[in-house]
Amino acid sequence: MVNKVVAKKRDGTLIKGTTSDFLPNKNIFNVHSRGYGTYNISKVIVNELKAVFFVKKLEGNKASHSMPKKNIKPRQHTIGRHIKVFFQDGEVIDGLSHSLHLDRLGFFMTPADTTTNNERIFVVISSIEKIMVDDQIITFPVEQKIGKVCHICGNDIDPEWKYCPFDGTLMS
Repeated sequence: MVNKVVAKKRDGTLIKGTTSDFLPNKNIFNVHSRGYGTYNISKVIVNELKAVFFVKKLEGNKASHSMPKKNIKPRQHTIGRHIKVFFQDGEVIDGLSHSLHLDRLGFFMTPADTTTNNERIFVVISSIEKIMVDDQIITFPVEQKIGKVCHICGNDIDPEWKYCPFDGTLMS
């Protein structure tokens, strides 16, 4: 399945295009983009991102997700926990998540505002300052180190793992 995505790096730069190889447990995926007579394939490293926005249109609204909306239509018949994500750059996104696993590379959420261009968002854990879940705040250290680094993809991994879960590299 081909998805329209906007990959937002931590420095604010954007990579827009389509992808068919994004997986939430892999640290690398490709974004295909077309420009004025050009075709590019960008290799994207998830740990360098703030989030991956799965969008309806690539020509989205440049307004911040943190801006209050006057006409927010609540999602009907939704499943998930209400969360509010506070990013390290100050942006805040409100929504729902049914896959909030904080021991992974990231998690998916659905924006609360149905008028937004975003259908769903893959939030990268290492870009988060804190999350509010069910009126409880979970804070994150700016640098999360858990003992060992994969020499191929650069991800932090558990020192007891024999293989990197992000790219399958045998750890020595």
